[in-house]
Amino acid sequence: MGSGKSKEPSAAGQKGNIDFTQFKARVDRINITGLSRTHDDYVQRAIRSLFKATNFQDVIIETTNAKDNLMQLGIFKNMKINIDVSKGNGATNNGYEITFQGDELSRLTGSIGTELGQNDGAATAELTSPNMLGRGERLSLNYSYSYVKSSVLNLRLTKPYYHTVVGEYSPETSVSIFKHSSPTPWSRFRTDETGVMLDFSFTLPFGLSNSLQYEVGMKEMFAMDKLTPFFIREHCGPRLAAIVRHIGIYEGRDSNVFPTNGVFIKTTNELMGSTLTQFGLVKSDVHCELNVPLFAGISLQMCGRVGVIVNDKLKESIPINQLFFPGGPQSLRGFEIAGACPYREGVAVGCQSYWTSGMHLWSPLPFNSYFGGFGNLFRTHLFYNFGTCNTFTTDKLRSAAGAGLAVRIGQRARIEFNYCQPLSFESGDRYKQGFQFGIGYEFI
Repeated sequence: MGSGKSKEPSAAGQKGNIDFTQFKARVDRINITGLSRTHDDYVQRAIRSLFKATNFQDVIIETTNAKDNLMQLGIFKNMKINIDVSKGNGATNNGYEITFQGDELSRLTGSIGTELGQNDGAATAELTSPNMLGRGERLSLNYSYSYVKSSVLNLRLTKPYYHTVVGEYSPETSVSIFKHSSPTPWSRFRTDETGVMLDFSFTLPFGLSNSLQYEVGMKEMFAMDKLTPFFIREHCGPRLAAIVRHIGIYEGRDSNVFPTNGVFIKTTNELMGSTLTQFGLVKSDVHCELNVPLFAGISLQMCGRVGVIVNDKLKESIPINQLFFPGGPQSLRGFEIAGACPYREGVAVGCQSYWTSGMHLWSPLPFNSYFGGFGNLFRTHLFYNFGTCNTFTTDKLRSAAGAGLAVRIGQRARIEFNYCQPLSFESGDRYKQGFQFGIGYEFI
């Protein structure tokens, strides 16, 4: 760490850990190499906390934080750090010079991979032009196609504002041109969406991330086949749709996949209309989760989700592709996807409101320590799910209990293999007794 002669007193002969806070230190100079097309002001805010260091431990900690901040700017593919004793003009007693050796991303990058959705998996391809104008701007073209035959084509231009006076709130704006196609086999229709979305995202104190969106475009429904009922076909055809949306997330868990402690809250509120200015449909969805550690790695998880649609001013009926379809391994285990809502002529008709809740007792694998790090990919759980639709009481309650094994996939998603026993259900529900498979990132 550095090639110059150290200014600290020798720690030789000391027992135990060295207390670096007793060594006075300050940062005299910071160098960032490897910048060819990035403006200086875009990186200055990321490193300014280094000048607040008063001892050598502060220097080490702030240097690590500065590296993380620089990598989050989305302009470097790798970076090295060199800490050396300050030399030359401007050098002070106990002063240091820090050099960040960065390697900028090329002007065009690409990737091919897979991603997991809610009970869905997709192959993805992305082409990106990062740091186009020297302040983190990026243009990306993304395409994905899933095994359930849904597809997403998205062209997005993003502009961050980390270098401004509000940079601490991670503000970012983007404009996207999209084309989505998604089938809904439980109701035998497909929805194609083409439009433009404007997005402004930012983070408030205490980890509250927010996204404000305005979306306008054409939504068109199609019958999947000849078996699609007539009352579904009545909703088919193109329509102009405008949506004002707010997404708020509070992430206070110690893990995204297998949390043992902390709180998670996600709210999605949409104001929808049939024209660019006439809004009258309000759609809200709230997901909450509380995790409490118990003993021996065992934790208690309580979670719930509630959704409601209010049709205030629009005269026409709510399009069926905007309704809720509760049921399935992510919401109500022991039921098929969309199996816990009303059915008509053999297809799900959806609902305007629903609520679901769950209680879990999570535990590591028995003798987990013998498996090393591999054992941390697995968890077992006992669960009880319950909920219903079109009412906020316990009338017509659906519920199921069971046990299962979960496998972590990456840092965001998991796979569940559960044995489910439905306990209460309504006539016409599509319940599923026995083993059920689920894959996703938000479960109840």
